[in-house]
This record gives sequence, structure tokens and C-alpha cells, in this order.
Amino acid sequence: MSKKRNIILIIFILAFFRVVNCFAQEVIDRIVAIVNDDIVTLSQLDMAAAPYLENIEASQASSARKKEMMAQMYTQVLNQLVENSLVVQEAERMGIAVDDTDVDNAVKNFKEEHNLDQESLELGLAAQGMTLEQYRERIREQILQSMIVSRAVRAKIVITDEEIKEYYDSHYQEFKVKKKYHLKNIIVKDSTDLFTVQKKLENNVAFSQVAKDYSIGSNASAGGELGAFDISSFSDEIKKALQGVGKGQYTRPVDIGGAFQILYVADIISQGQGPGPVQEEVENQIQDILYREYGETQFKKWMENLKNSAHIKIMI
Repeated sequence: MSKKRNIILIIFILAFFRVVNCFAQEVIDRIVAIVNDDIVTLSQLDMAAAPYLENIEASQASSARKKEMMAQMYTQVLNQLVENSLVVQEAERMGIAVDDTDVDNAVKNFKEEHNLDQESLELGLAAQGMTLEQYRERIREQILQSMIVSRAVRAKIVITDEEIKEYYDSHYQEFKVKKKYHLKNIIVKDSTDLFTVQKKLENNVAFSQVAKDYSIGSNASAGGELGAFDISSFSDEIKKALQGVGKGQYTRPVDIGGAFQILYVADIISQGQGPGPVQEEVENQIQDILYREYGETQFKKWMENLKNSAHIKIMI
């Protein structure tokens, strides 16, 4: 066989494998949903499901139960991706956009709230198979959704003084005492480290010592020290985790997006408030609560209307 024919044959083989490889990638990263003119791919679904999948695999459930949980989880995550796509499309239609500065501030606030430096954040993201750029895009989508919800949903909600007074009267005990929690925390990047930390705590190793040895937070050297915080400033997820947790106890692990956090209650400081008219601070809190409750209801209706008027095809 001549040298020229050999070169032609090599070129043909390389071209063939390139086509096969492209075809294989297309098969692997196939479309799982069509949302109007947009698509959701399998790789997007796998990335969004990764943190939940890891938790399920690390659970003590039976194989059959894990399979059932995974099926339910993938359905829920895919539905969320479809809704995200509809929100983005509606935002484009309404001319709403998110600036890079808004994303920068959101990332900065997240790091401050969870005591993460840049290295710890990126380590946590990498443990979940996510790059910093992908994380920023997810943050951008969340901000976009918040903006469009405010414009399309919350702007139409009116909270009256009578509704605020009615809520205060029926939830008076919640505002009677203001609590401050003196907290410490441990942040780990994956379920393996989380298991190790939980075993240490179960064996009564001091929380501060475990934080120094295993936490990836910037406050690890200080034994996970955070300080004292008003309970009203906590996120809903943290409030739920702290329910029923007393002084000297620690919370269940909280998924903070790319990492896990365990909080330790070093002390609970109660500050009494006497009865009387609804004070401005409490009024603002109640207004936020009612906005959130009404907003969730209105958002569900708004989203259902979007879905009913959209072309959606699930292909999984």
C-alpha cells in the first residue's frame, strides 16, 4: 500500500471516530424536555440532581426505597428545570435582566452568611461537580426568578393593617419573646466527611475540636465560632433545623448548596417584650411573612397559567 493511500486511510479513520464520538456525546447528552423554543438536556438534569442523588445514595434506605426516592427526585428536579426555563423566557419577554454586579453581591452575601472564603466555596462546588461559573449562572436564575415574581406576582399583593393585626393577635407568642442564638458551625464538602464528623459528635468529641479538625469554614481555627444572632434573621431552612435544639445541642446537617453545615447552640439568649400595640419592627416582620405566604400561593397560580399556555414535552 502506498504512503499516500496510508495517509488517506488514517484521515478516514480519524474522521470516522470523530463522527462516532460526536454521535455518542449526543446520545449521552440527549434532550429530556422541550419548553417552547428551549430545551433541557440530560447533563443539565444530572447536574441539578447531583446533590440530592449523593444524599440518597448515602442514606441507610433499602435499594428498592433508594430507587423509588431517585425516581421521585428526578421528576421533581426536572419539573423545577422546566419552571426555571419558563421564568427565563417570561423575563426575556418582559425585558428583565440580571447584572453581573447583582450576582457578585449574591455570591459575596452567601460566603459571608456561611463563613466561606473563595477557596472553600470552590472546593464545595467542585465536590458537587459544579464549576464557579455554573454556580453563578444558577444564582443568576434565582435572582431573575425573584425579580419576575416581584413584578408579576408580589406587586399585585396588598397587605392591609387589619390583616397584620389579625396575624399578630393569632401569633402573639411568637413575637412576645425575641431569641438570640450563640452559634458555632462545622462545614464539610461531601457526605463522606459529614459521616466522619457525625460519628465524632456522637462519640461526644467536643464540637469546637471537631470544627478545628474537619471544618472547611474560615472560622475553623476558632472552633467554628459564629457569634450571637437574632432568630428572625435566619433563613427558613436554618429556623427549621434549629427547632427543638437546645443549649449544648447541635442541628441535623443542612444542605447549603455544594456543602453541608451543622450548627451548635452554645447559648440561647431570650429578650422579653411586653404586650401592647403592634410595633413597627414586628409589623414589618408580619408583612414579610404575609407577602411570602400570599406570594407562594399567587406564584403557583401564575406558574400553572404559564405551563397551560406553553408547549411542554417531557422526553424521559
